[in-house]
Amino acid sequence: MFTVEGFDKDLIIKSFKTLEREMRFSRGFVSVDVVGDAVVITACARDITSLRSLINGVTKSLYLIFKAAGLGEVD
Repeated sequence: MFTVEGFDKDLIIKSFKTLEREMRFSRGFVSVDVVGDAVVITACARDITSLRSLINGVTKSLYLIFKAAGLGEVD
């Protein structure tokens, strides 16, 4: 379970609603919910290999969302 707070909630929800279909297969799935001001991304799987695959997919996706959102920022 991943909880994301203090970031563009709509961006994460829209991104993961699209990715939910890609991260659904016979041995596992990813779901996205909103709890208060946080986005909760849950990965469920039947075996450890499938769970690892889903966790890698979620973390890579979050990384890309965060990086893409920061492209317009000036350091």
